[in-house]
Amino acid sequence: MPSHLRRWLGMCSFVVLGACSQVPVAPGSAEDVPVAARRATGDFESSRESAIAIHRKLALQYKAAGDLAAAETQWQILTILAPDDSTYRREQDAARTAIRRGVTENLQAGAALHRAGDNERAAQAMLRVLALDPENAEAAKALRDIDRQKMAHTQGERASKFRLEDLATPYRAAPTAAAAAATPEAHDGYDLEQRLEMFKAGDVAGGLRELRAYVDANPKDRAARQRIGATVYERGTELEAKGNRESALALYEQAVALRGDALPPWTARMQALRKALSVEYFEKGARAFRSDMALAIQQWETSLRYDPHNLKASERLREARLAQEKLQKIEREAPRK
Repeated sequence: MPSHLRRWLGMCSFVVLGACSQVPVAPGSAEDVPVAARRATGDFESSRESAIAIHRKLALQYKAAGDLAAAETQWQILTILAPDDSTYRREQDAARTAIRRGVTENLQAGAALHRAGDNERAAQAMLRVLALDPENAEAAKALRDIDRQKMAHTQGERASKFRLEDLATPYRAAPTAAAAAATPEAHDGYDLEQRLEMFKAGDVAGGLRELRAYVDANPKDRAARQRIGATVYERGTELEAKGNRESALALYEQAVALRGDALPPWTARMQALRKALSVEYFEKGARAFRSDMALAIQQWETSLRYDPHNLKASERLREARLAQEKLQKIEREAPRK
């Protein structure tokens, strides 16, 4: 049973029990009990009939719209509200049968389309399954597999374009000086687009390698270098927003190197990030010091790599190294005694 339906049924039970428990009983007044009970019962029946009318209307609307899952939920609610009405039970059974049939048919169709390589239509079939049965694990897994295949295919196509370019390069006729002067921007622009797309597609290491190669081959192309730097820097901001600050800083540094200089906002951001990372590693070292001196020393060394002017880290590292040397000396001399 879906979680939202379980919550609704729990609410119904609470309301019913509450209505029953609120029948007033006046001490020494037996004649008043039936009157109070009838009044409470009448109020409950009125509320129940109102709820039945609302859910019946919703059930019919969902049925007419072809939303079998929502309609089945409404019919099930009605069987709870009106257990003596067999109409609602029949409607619920019919909806469940149609859902099972739709799930089976779309799962089979989606699997067949997936095997045939038609991932677009396969995904549509699996989405129809989830519309009928939101908790269907088979359809959810199939959609994840389709998404992974799409991503792998896209990255494979981009990588193959680079390989074809590389293979074709040695066999190209050397352009004349006039041709080279007339077409370098178009050719280099296409070459740069491919490398940027590779980086944006998620192949960060390969993309950076290709972008560095482009910059090495075209060190004076300022417009291209500025664009490359901005693209790499933007990816760094995405990583920083996700909390991956060390990887973000590495990409910021790559962006500056590829661009050839640093914009003032970039410099300020990198300095702030280095200081923040230095503080983070200083605190890690302080926590580790009591139980693991070697780890504390390693953390404080990292803190100083990010910010050599962190005086707290420098002082604690000096003290820890002295303490470590004393312990090592004691351990060396212990067997002699």
